[in-house]
Amino acid sequence: MWRVEIAPHTPATPHSLTREEVFVVLDGVASVVLDGRRSTACVSDAIVVPAGVELALSNDGDLPLRLLCCLPVGGQGRIDGGAPFTPPWAE
Repeated sequence: MWRVEIAPHTPATPHSLTREEVFVVLDGVASVVLDGRRSTACVSDAIVVPAGVELALSNDGDLPLRLLCCLPVGGQGRIDGGAPFTPPWAE
């Protein structure tokens, strides 16, 4: 589990994960594209990302976006169908 802060007007980096990941919005508004469906998530909303489903999470607003992220031990990311990698904060 860790906290993430995304600066205002930061575009998304589409990616998927090898394990389910859950985000909880602490501050700001998240722009979310999950499995091709666009939505927004506000303070106290949870974003549940199933393993293997592409996620694009961005901050289109004028304020920082702060999230709490939960990923099981051993979870890895994958960008654009490439090889799985361990996120730097999990090393």
